[in-house]
Amino acid sequence: MPPSDFFLSSICPSGWKKQNQFCVIDYKYIVSLEKNGGLGQPLPMPKLDPRVIDLGRYLFFDPILSGDKQLSCAHCHHPAYSLSDGRKQSIGNGGIGYGPNRKDGVTLKRSAPSLWNVVYMKNLFWDGRASSLEDQAEGPLYSPEEMGSSQEIIESRLNALPFYQKMFRQAYGVKEKKITAALVIDAISSFERSLVSFSSRFDKWSAGDKKAMSSEELLGYNVFRSFVARCAECHPPPMFTNNVFATIGTLDSGERDYGRESITGQELLRGSFRVPTLRNITKTAPYMHSGNLETLEEVINFYNEGGGRGNGASNDLRIHWHVRKMDLSEKEIKSLISFLGTLNDETNMPKIPKFVPSGLPVAIEFESYHHRSSK
Repeated sequence: MPPSDFFLSSICPSGWKKQNQFCVIDYKYIVSLEKNGGLGQPLPMPKLDPRVIDLGRYLFFDPILSGDKQLSCAHCHHPAYSLSDGRKQSIGNGGIGYGPNRKDGVTLKRSAPSLWNVVYMKNLFWDGRASSLEDQAEGPLYSPEEMGSSQEIIESRLNALPFYQKMFRQAYGVKEKKITAALVIDAISSFERSLVSFSSRFDKWSAGDKKAMSSEELLGYNVFRSFVARCAECHPPPMFTNNVFATIGTLDSGERDYGRESITGQELLRGSFRVPTLRNITKTAPYMHSGNLETLEEVINFYNEGGGRGNGASNDLRIHWHVRKMDLSEKEIKSLISFLGTLNDETNMPKIPKFVPSGLPVAIEFESYHHRSSK
């Protein structure tokens, strides 16, 4: 159990800096999107309370929020798997374990997206059905297939724990008031917004450190932004996503997935999914909404063969015109994979708590995560 003298952290996470008691993103290597991505907008400057971030971290790892007290947010977005879960399709309510070895329970329709840089995402979930992190959090929390909880369950459980009452008072300054589900979601969303990744070798190279990337990686970058590959059209730096939806013709796992069309009703968006960020992409396999591609080699070969057009996709999909047979050489493919490795940056990986106030087990896999410190 937590010590009696416990206080939430007032220190900003790595990648953030203190400004008038709040945390703001430390854009050490990036000046603006206008200069570094062509998205035509200034870099966002959210202000987060470090104590609210820390409270959200504990809630994120605490299974008490789920109906059966077995599933936390971290089960599908675990630090050991770069804030994803390493599975082709995630397993929700009733599952046992976490990561690739999680079994039993409800097999969900899609893979779990990584949470890196979600502060910049305009639409959440693969089909974009949520427009804010707060809306997104309600999805898995209240879905009977996932965490199977409710506002009543969350509020009754947390208000019955004096330690959570203390933590919420520290974070929000609320006295003699009940903990609400809205505050819980606010804290979790603040924690998720803090998960930024902007200190990769590519970022350092972009900022002037020309030794940060090898000649092979530079070749891969040239392939990445070339007219032949056109990767940068949908994955422009520094976000390495354009925040839109694209139909590329990835095959589904089992039942057909209509993607964005199921949200908008537009046939034009049939089989269309949110373009994911490529940051830490080498650490978040398997790939695509269906998890059908297990390695980056498979992903690039899929595109090299023409995407869905060359891999048996349904002919009623309006596949993006950029997705076409590329005829990249083995050398170009190898260099492209090498370049993608320069986008890795987990310096702001959150620490897994040694305890959570509920006293329930914290999801941690020591065999694959022994090198990370806990606090």
